[in-house]
Amino acid sequence: MQKRMQFLKYEMISSKCNSVTTCALMLLSIFSVIGGHSEFNGISVQTVHRGKSVNISCKYKPSSDTKCFTVELKTNNKLCSLMKSNNSLIHHSCKEHIRFIPKTEEMSFEVSNLQINDTGTYICVVTRTIPPPSELLGEERTFVQVIAHPNVSVSHVRTSDGCHTILCLSEGFYPSAVEQVWMRNGGFQNVSLTYNINKTNPDESFTLHSYLNVSDCTNYSCWVNHSSLSQPMILHLPPPDCYENTGIKMWMTLVTCVLLILAILIITVVCERLRRARSQSVPPVGMSVTPTPVLYTHLHSETLYSTLGDHHPVPCSPVGSPLISTINTE
Repeated sequence: MQKRMQFLKYEMISSKCNSVTTCALMLLSIFSVIGGHSEFNGISVQTVHRGKSVNISCKYKPSSDTKCFTVELKTNNKLCSLMKSNNSLIHHSCKEHIRFIPKTEEMSFEVSNLQINDTGTYICVVTRTIPPPSELLGEERTFVQVIAHPNVSVSHVRTSDGCHTILCLSEGFYPSAVEQVWMRNGGFQNVSLTYNINKTNPDESFTLHSYLNVSDCTNYSCWVNHSSLSQPMILHLPPPDCYENTGIKMWMTLVTCVLLILAILIITVVCERLRRARSQSVPPVGMSVTPTPVLYTHLHSETLYSTLGDHHPVPCSPVGSPLISTINTE
């Protein structure tokens, strides 16, 4: 693993080489500690994560006759300059992300919010201006290497030809040297089965897509190693229930939901109709109902036999009728 990390850092530095001198300086810092400081032949090398800050110091040898001196921090262009006279700051001009930190025998600058394109050699120069002639009091060079760790994600995707594919995506890393390998059940997958796409982003960072066609429901993981990481990252991809049954289960779930909604609607309609029917058959509270009169017309056709006398039949009629009054008078 240590050899692998050293090889990655070698590729990282090689990818930033713009000149023979710069490459030689960077390659000599291969074995420096990531995120720390190292020094070679008086040249300081600092490795910083993107978005962080770095302090660049500049030592110098003050002389007793120095009345006024200037301090400059520059790369390809001037970043910060100031003039001091008798420990008083006369002129000060710096970029927004650079802050001057005054000290007695050392000048220090804080460069904040470093981005990938801030990688390069920073030169700090201290020059005596008064009394003339000008004299160089100190000069230091610091190489700043800005790195960015990858943002890794894994997911299931479906290609245009219908194949089931898994994707491991590493975004925004710098430098470009990265190891990204698929793992199957804890073992490394054959690299030849992986389809990779590399892309350079506008901020000079890199993005790597790794695709792997699969036909089973096994556990897969994406293993990523980069010089900005203290240890490799492993992201696990949970397997689906089964690639072949995913579509069928989706349709079954949809049909079940539709049938359940229809059943609820039917039950609601039936209950509403029963409620309306009951409300129509029961009279409102407080309303009296007059019973239908019972007619006794059938009594006229019946004959009542008296238990007295010779048992002559007596016509039966309602009480108080004219017929009964006649019989009584007789």
